[in-house]
Amino acid sequence: MNLDVRTIMLIWSGINLLGAGMMALISFHADNVRGARQWALGHCCMGIGIFTSTQMSPEWPLWIIASVPFIAGCGFGLLFNGIEAFKGKRCHYWVPVWVGGQMMLQSLWLGMVHDNIRMVVATNSLLVSAIFAACALSLIVKATQPLKTAYNLAAASFSFIALMSLLRALNILLKPAEEISLFAQGNVNPVLLVLGGLSQLSISLALVLLITFRLVSDLREQATHDSLTGALNRRSFEDESRRLLARATRTGDAMSIIMIDVDFFKRVNDMYGHQAGDEVLRRLAALLQTIIRSEDYLARYGGEEFCILLTGTNEQGAALLAERVRLLYADLRVDWKGDSLQCTLSAGVADSSSVGTELAALIDAADQALYRAKNAGRNCIALHSDSV
Repeated sequence: MNLDVRTIMLIWSGINLLGAGMMALISFHADNVRGARQWALGHCCMGIGIFTSTQMSPEWPLWIIASVPFIAGCGFGLLFNGIEAFKGKRCHYWVPVWVGGQMMLQSLWLGMVHDNIRMVVATNSLLVSAIFAACALSLIVKATQPLKTAYNLAAASFSFIALMSLLRALNILLKPAEEISLFAQGNVNPVLLVLGGLSQLSISLALVLLITFRLVSDLREQATHDSLTGALNRRSFEDESRRLLARATRTGDAMSIIMIDVDFFKRVNDMYGHQAGDEVLRRLAALLQTIIRSEDYLARYGGEEFCILLTGTNEQGAALLAERVRLLYADLRVDWKGDSLQCTLSAGVADSSSVGTELAALIDAADQALYRAKNAGRNCIALHSDSV
């Protein structure tokens, strides 16, 4: 291959700077996605560090020579921080500072004091291998498609560069010291450096895909879920319910609907304000989410009305769940600006064995049962079968 190591590193630097530009542009328009700014700054630091390292001369001032490995090391650490931030974890900003400082100290101590270029290249390669391996491990998470594909692509790219850096360090340590120089062609096969540059490009693209898929997921979440409580909105609930009820028609499985309404909710809004009412609804939704199974569906069906679709459950089983919710919610205290709010709820229950598997009929039956629970004094449940 005609390309020498210095030229390949210049190309690698250009890839990083291009990635920094893409990440910066994305971060300006997707400021709700954490990690993009760290990735932009990390790519920029890596690009500047790699480019400057190819141009360094012994005549340069010491502070410039020392800053080059520090900037590059900070870039490596910022990539790791960006991954942690993207996953919603806390960023430890000592990580890029520590990596940059370690790389700077190694370069100064081994390069300037001991004049041992062999150990400078080897130790810095090992450090790069370690931080990229940490990035790869951090990207091994449980995720749904298409996020999983982007995670796997990024993890594979980080892993390849970590392996390449490790092999470079081992190759240098096994060579005679007199054959080693900073940009010697024999330090590493140029093919591996080219593949490393392509892996760096793959990392940039994978990180862009992570951000894109996260934004798509957020948009889908906003379109299908209630922004206040996190429960399904009415339209999404009805779409999912019709699908499950159609399957129940074929299999004969029992399906139940619970309609839940907060008692005297208007009184809460009038006395404490709508924000207090919002908190009451949030706490109820959170309680319901902890009780229902993963195969059940919860929706905010109206203002203070919630609806639960229970799969494989008859009316009696649904009534037991509704009663459990009623008792737990009656004991729940909502602290609000020095006051302790305590609310109750009423619920109506219906199942497919007595009503059929038409969604509108099921909801209407459960709603009628809820109406009877309200008329019975509230803070109770009523079954549709009791009125038949």
